Amino acid sequence: MTLKLLDEFSGVGGSTEGATKVKGVEAKFAANHNVQAVESHAANHPTADHYLGDIQAIQDVGDYFPPCDLFWSSPACPAWTDARGVKRTFDKVNQLELWAEQPTEDELKAMRSRALMEEVVRYLRAMHDKGKPVLAGVVENVIQCRKWADWDRWIREIEALGYEVKVIAFNSMHAAPRSSRRAPQSRCRLYVGYWRKSLKRRPDWDKWLRPKAYCPRHDGVVDAVQVFKNPKTDMGRYRSQYVYQCPQTSCRGQVVEPGVLPAAAAIDWSIPGQRIGDRDKPLADKTIARIQAGLAKYARPITLEAAGNTFERRPGVRTWPVDAPITTQTTTATKALAIPPLLVPAGGTWRNEATPVTDVMGARTTRENDALVIPPLLVPVEGRDGKEASPADAPLRTQTTRNETGLAWLPFITPMRGGGDAEKARPVTDPLHAVTAGGNHHGLVAPPAAIDWETILVPYYGNGNARPVSEPIGTLSTRDRYAVVNGIADIDLDDVMFRMLEPAEIQAAMAFPSTYLVLPEAKRDKVRLLGNAVTPPVAEIIISALVEAITGEDLERAA
Repeated sequence: MTLKLLDEFSGVGGSTEGATKVKGVEAKFAANHNVQAVESHAANHPTADHYLGDIQAIQDVGDYFPPCDLFWSSPACPAWTDARGVKRTFDKVNQLELWAEQPTEDELKAMRSRALMEEVVRYLRAMHDKGKPVLAGVVENVIQCRKWADWDRWIREIEALGYEVKVIAFNSMHAAPRSSRRAPQSRCRLYVGYWRKSLKRRPDWDKWLRPKAYCPRHDGVVDAVQVFKNPKTDMGRYRSQYVYQCPQTSCRGQVVEPGVLPAAAAIDWSIPGQRIGDRDKPLADKTIARIQAGLAKYARPITLEAAGNTFERRPGVRTWPVDAPITTQTTTATKALAIPPLLVPAGGTWRNEATPVTDVMGARTTRENDALVIPPLLVPVEGRDGKEASPADAPLRTQTTRNETGLAWLPFITPMRGGGDAEKARPVTDPLHAVTAGGNHHGLVAPPAAIDWETILVPYYGNGNARPVSEPIGTLSTRDRYAVVNGIADIDLDDVMFRMLEPAEIQAAMAFPSTYLVLPEAKRDKVRLLGNAVTPPVAEIIISALVEAITGEDLERAA
């Protein structure tokens, strides 16, 4: 069975790319007002017909758009977000009425943009009146759209046309598709899935929307359950408004963390950066402050709350450097220790375990390779307050239409063999050059680091006292019991490497394949189109659930 897809406000084509990964789905028609977006969409989906123009200007959308089985719509989102420094009014007034004074041109533009949500109902009604109803569809937008004063009325109009509706809050990093790439990006969005009541089948949302997660309480992998902190809420951001819990009743609502792909997966480590100290134009003060905060947080040991009440205002709030006082100790063991950096055996060696750089290095042979792992930082460079650097082993923050993320990392290993070396210098995140028997040929171009207090072992279960590593370790039980505590000296910011993310890296962070064509030549235009897109893996899993409901055929969850 072939299901034809109409993609309204299709942009560069992320929703089409994900939807057509589902067996039987074919791109039939796409519409957008931006010529660069339409050209890029057509280059990647040449079998679809395209409409270029303002959809609101069409008198009868049923005459312009063909009947389709599946309908994806992503009305413009900037007019909904409350992160633009503009006072929000869409939660209090209807589109163009009830204004106490004449709205400004910007306010009118924003209201016209928000009115694009009405285009969803307009097309559904047009097809219903023609006797060729859409079988199922999806509306995607930012989560703030849920606060719209006309939300309930809008949902009722869809239901009145013969549909059941599911409101979905989902973060792109949790989507595990069958065929698309995973997205190494934390991107919270609102999705409204709807399907014909006459199908007599409901989509199996649990099958497609519950991410895999490890539960430490019963030591098993589960299909995590989304739980909102406020039971009356159905929309919000991951961790802020909802978490995932283990579904086993014996675990009593244990909060679990779904597996994600780190931002490092999207970064091209072969692209060189520049020492901050060598830049012609200094970085902005706020960017420097974020780098400093990130290095303080991720380039030395930290203590953190790892059990008990772990809810927090935003990720990272409940972490502290080890040279700061430890927080109040309660009757429950809740505190943990995290220690970068590490020396990691990179294969071809009898050694299997990573070791901290504070330990004695393993014996050098003619074959061993070690990689020095120090988390690079992704640094917000826009001027807004409240932004923090994050490590590259965490998902990338939400990609917008502007390139506002820089990459900062510690320097590189350089070979010092006579006669040159074909591999030249390499970042510290790569494996070390081959170690030969002819001498020490490796130079670490990095800021000096030293232990500024004696390393100690600290028990973190039951009782016991900290002890220096010069003494025998205490009795080892069947559980991990001891943590190593040490420190790393301050890092000279001039020696930190820095560069902005390239469009290809942003494309990877959005989970588009590297072969996907984004046609504009200008970097700024590429970034804008990609930041406006839907991440393909989310489109794939939501459409998969709807296709199963339409056809009655089971799709395998994993390819």
